Amino acid sequence: MRAADGANGDFVRYLPWMFLGFGLVFTALSAWIIAREMRGRHWRAIEGRVIGHQRRASRNGETGSTTILHAAEIEYRLPGLPPARFVDSMASSNPPAIGAAVRLRYNPDDHDEIMVWAPLGRALFHGIFLAMGLIFIGCGIFAMVIA
Repeated sequence: MRAADGANGDFVRYLPWMFLGFGLVFTALSAWIIAREMRGRHWRAIEGRVIGHQRRASRNGETGSTTILHAAEIEYRLPGLPPARFVDSMASSNPPAIGAAVRLRYNPDDHDEIMVWAPLGRALFHGIFLAMGLIFIGCGIFAMVIA
C-alpha cells in the first residue's frame, strides 16, 4: 500500500506543473495562430471565387470513425497578373458553395502569401484555444497554491 501512496504523492506533486505546462503550450500556440492570422490585417484586400473543393479525411483515433472535410479551392486575380489558385488552410464539413465570393488578403511584398480573410469567423476557434490555455494555467496556479 505504501508504494501506491508514493506513486500517488509524486503524481499530485507534479500535477500543478503538468497543468501549467499544458496551459503554456495552449496559450503560446493560440497566440502564434492569432498573430499569424492577424498579420493580414494590413495587407491588400481582393475578392476570390470558390471553384472547387479538396476532400480531406479526418479519422477519430478513439472511435475509428472518419469525417470528410472540404477545403475550398479559390481562384483570384492580382492586379496586372494572370489568375491564380490556392487551397484554403481551413477545411470544414460545411464548405462555401462553388461560385461563392470569398474575401482575401495578399501580402503586397510577396504575392505568394495570400489568405482567406475571415478573422471574426475564426475568432471562436481561436478564442476557445486561448481560453483552454488560460484555464489550464489557472488550474496549475490554483493547485500550487492549495498544495
